[in-house]
Amino acid sequence: MAGELRQQTGSIGIDRAKRWLNYSTRVATIYANTDKVFRDLLHFKWPHGGQEFSFDLGGKLRGGELHDKSFMAEVKAYRYEMDSPKEYREFVAECYVAFQEKPDRCDNLIWMSWSPFQAQSWHKHRAPESIKKHLLHTDNVFRVFGATSADEAKGEIDEQVIYELTKRLWLLTLCDEQEGLVITSDHYRHLRAFMGVEEESQ
Repeated sequence: MAGELRQQTGSIGIDRAKRWLNYSTRVATIYANTDKVFRDLLHFKWPHGGQEFSFDLGGKLRGGELHDKSFMAEVKAYRYEMDSPKEYREFVAECYVAFQEKPDRCDNLIWMSWSPFQAQSWHKHRAPESIKKHLLHTDNVFRVFGATSADEAKGEIDEQVIYELTKRLWLLTLCDEQEGLVITSDHYRHLRAFMGVEEESQ
């Protein structure tokens, strides 16, 4: 029952995140890993162990410096920290693997949640040292590097990928009130019509 509730909460969170991103007006295209036509774009395979993983959302941004830039996002609709530290550690490893395999899909890698985690070190979550620490955690050393220990995996880390991730990782923390501050549905439709963008289902 707990697993079913968590899955339902995750699905609702993805819908809310998709709506917020759309209503920011900076998203040109967006799709979820449940969309049959596009889901393969969000699916990857760990280099070792044969297991697969996927991001929740993906697409392309519009406007300014972000124009035509790709993004993929992981969504956690938690009301409090819960397992966020562990799951962010996995997210960082997923981003590392995804960038090595398909860098064109990884212009922006977004962690979206409704709760911060480890607030005292929030400013360090995207730092190179933090990224390396996550990659060298016992959860990740085998599936990412095929190693049995952090010492063995250290020499396998691609420093260029670490550098790229520090520039591409986003951490977005939403709240109910923030969701209500975006433009209304009517204004969104009018804006899309003004821009000459075809209507899409929300």
